Amino acid sequence: MKKIALIVAAASLAISGATLAAGPSKKDVAAAIQAAVKSVEAAKKVRGEWRDSYKILGKAKKAYHKGDMKKAMKLAKKVERQGKMGKAQAIAEKNATFK
Repeated sequence: MKKIALIVAAASLAISGATLAAGPSKKDVAAAIQAAVKSVEAAKKVRGEWRDSYKILGKAKKAYHKGDMKKAMKLAKKVERQGKMGKAQAIAEKNATFK
């Protein structure tokens, strides 16, 4: 009986490990892309969007539609970071004087 329980436990771990190795789900990637869009739009409102953000976002969407969820997630997270940093940079430099 202990052998069967051990085999079942090992099999379930192997299955869950394979699921994790498969990468992010389509739903998670779609949410990440949506968050990236919101981040860049927030940066744009304060005139802080970065030059390549929309270009990278396009690549993320293309990877998503091709089914490469790992690449799409990586690019979406990068765009989201760029949006946040661009907004923070624009706000920080709002009253800066450059001589």
